[in-house]
Amino acid sequence: MDINLANLPADEKQKIELDKQAAYAVWKVVNNQAPQSLYEQEANVLVDWQRDVYLSSVNKYRAQPEAFIIPETATDTTER
Repeated sequence: MDINLANLPADEKQKIELDKQAAYAVWKVVNNQAPQSLYEQEANVLVDWQRDVYLSSVNKYRAQPEAFIIPETATDTTER
């Protein structure tokens, strides 16, 4: 079943955006690019239902931190 996200109601689009924002926040914290307080800072600027959706998504993503770790890049180990 194909779903066109552009056809969703505005509140559903907002939920998707909040979920993306939460995933990015968890990525930044897991990779030491932001402090743990980032979640609270971002949640404080949201209205009640948005805060609930955002924090729920943060908790969902924090339960799987290994998915957000940047893999180490392979360095050139070729001898010259």
